[in-house]
Amino acid sequence: MNYAGPAAIGALSGLRSLSAPAVLAKSIGGEKAERIASLLALSEMALDKLPFVPDRTKPPSLAFRALSGAFCGYVIAGRKVSSTQKWMSAFVGGTAAIAASYAGLHFRQSVRLPKIVAALAEDAIVVSAGALIRYEIGA
Repeated sequence: MNYAGPAAIGALSGLRSLSAPAVLAKSIGGEKAERIASLLALSEMALDKLPFVPDRTKPPSLAFRALSGAFCGYVIAGRKVSSTQKWMSAFVGGTAAIAASYAGLHFRQSVRLPKIVAALAEDAIVVSAGALIRYEIGA
């Protein structure tokens, strides 16, 4: 099995924890689920810019991102693979989410842009990557 899909969707969870479920929502729960998940993902993008929001690498935030990545990695593995491959996909997705969380934090801290511009650049990456992933998986 190719684990690029679980890694990509997991990384998306690491940058914005609710964006990856939004990418998969239509294929999991239909159009209503897609609308709700998209609204939640957009809300997260807006809230992310507020000064009181904790760093993504704080234990509760990181755990949620890892769980989101693992869930989405499991889902993206598909129905036609073994249980072992599904769990490996979950592991890859969760691990990629953790790695992307730290990479996103490093990006924001090291780039020489105003914080809001860096955050919006990260949003653009998330939206673009989510659209590409959705296209690739045919969701």
